[in-house]
Amino acid sequence: MRREQRGSTLWLIGCNGPVNALSQPVRLALAEGVREGDADSSVQAIVVSCEGRTFFAGADLVELEQGLRQPGLLEFVTACEDASKPVIAALHGAVFGGGVVVAYACDHRIAARGTRFAMPEVGLGLLPTFGGTQYLPRLLGIEAALELVIDGADWDTDRAMEAGLVDGVVPSDELLDAVDAAAQQGLPKRRVRDAQAHRREPGARAEAFAARRRFLDAMAPDFEAPRACLEVIERGLQQPLAAALLHEHEVFLKLLASAQSRRLRQLFFAERALRRGGFDRTAVEARLRAAGAHPAALLPASRALLQEAAVPDAKTLDALLVAVFGLPRHHPSLIDALLEAPA
Repeated sequence: MRREQRGSTLWLIGCNGPVNALSQPVRLALAEGVREGDADSSVQAIVVSCEGRTFFAGADLVELEQGLRQPGLLEFVTACEDASKPVIAALHGAVFGGGVVVAYACDHRIAARGTRFAMPEVGLGLLPTFGGTQYLPRLLGIEAALELVIDGADWDTDRAMEAGLVDGVVPSDELLDAVDAAAQQGLPKRRVRDAQAHRREPGARAEAFAARRRFLDAMAPDFEAPRACLEVIERGLQQPLAAALLHEHEVFLKLLASAQSRRLRQLFFAERALRRGGFDRTAVEARLRAAGAHPAALLPASRALLQEAAVPDAKTLDALLVAVFGLPRHHPSLIDALLEAPA
């Protein structure tokens, strides 16, 4: 993070390329920057922005595997809420996961047209932590929050504006000027903890939860993370916020240690390696399809591909099997089961 004071505005600028991952030093600098800017009498507003092609695009997943270090992002949310001065987010690129947390923690949010918003945690067998399951329903309402958290929606700026996640959309080359102008207007505080959108239309709220449960019963009855998200959101909205945040964190840690989440995180890294290529993917896929998905035929084909070094390693082959045969991502690794079978 870099700090720049421009007139009476303090800019906190992310510079952790290529995707501005929210690593521990970045999280610490964000929270400290807001607290110190609020204590500085020469500062009237605080702006959070990022260099490069994107705003904060999510957590540092390598750190997640090693164990998250304090502070988390909830400290930044609290710093924004406790500050007496407005905090404004300048959003562009991919605002994903923790990037959405940073955005909703701010009092005001302005986005460049073309910005995308998503909460991909369920796809990793997790739930959005740092208040994601509690603040989003309070800020956006139940249906919109469930779209992001459960459905895995990828919003454009029009949908984000309609839902209330952003307050304004401007051309990308005008973003910083627009945010700078907003910072000089004396904008009011709008603390996310005070949002009450979840209290609208209680009948529709109940149906939104019921609809997601019906969908999960039909499509993914054994997938743990989306059901846990639903439970945490629904229960949390009936509790004081502090208790809801504590419960959210407890369930997050439980999911983090689960076999399904470990599998999905392993697959995430394997798919990243798969995209790098370095082998004849077309030929390998053709051999897999010719063998078919039945283990009796797939086992010798898989062993042969690895012995011939036709694929870089077993993890890459695992990701390829998921892609070729459309296997449920949260199910145990097929390649592990195959290679553990007798020769």
